[in-house]
Amino acid sequence: MSALSTKAVYGLAAMHVLAHAPHGRTMQVREISAMTQISHGYLEQLLSVLRRSNLVMSIRGASGGYKLTRSAHDIEVIEIVEALEGPFYKIDGNVGSSLILTYYWKEIEEKMRALFLCKLSELDSAYQPHYYDI
Repeated sequence: MSALSTKAVYGLAAMHVLAHAPHGRTMQVREISAMTQISHGYLEQLLSVLRRSNLVMSIRGASGGYKLTRSAHDIEVIEIVEALEGPFYKIDGNVGSSLILTYYWKEIEEKMRALFLCKLSELDSAYQPHYYDI
């Protein structure tokens, strides 16, 4: 993967909204869609993938919806990205079979991966100073 697609960006947005559900209550797709501006149909597809990856659970019924399977303190952003995109930033092959380049690409992979190792709950505290209401 060389860049994040809308699947990962929108999936992280949906997970961020679910992390803020009051008292861990379920949220309906229409609520999440309204808060994230993601189309209802596309959001359902993303939530289905996240459910199969055991990051969210769905509850049926009139008061049903989606909620996180674990606390936002226990979910890493990389889990969300990899659930939607597949293995993160994997560089395949080494043209010329240079040992130096093998180490170089491995280091690049590790650094890129490290950028996404924060917990879902840490996003607010890390970036709160950049947020303000108008």
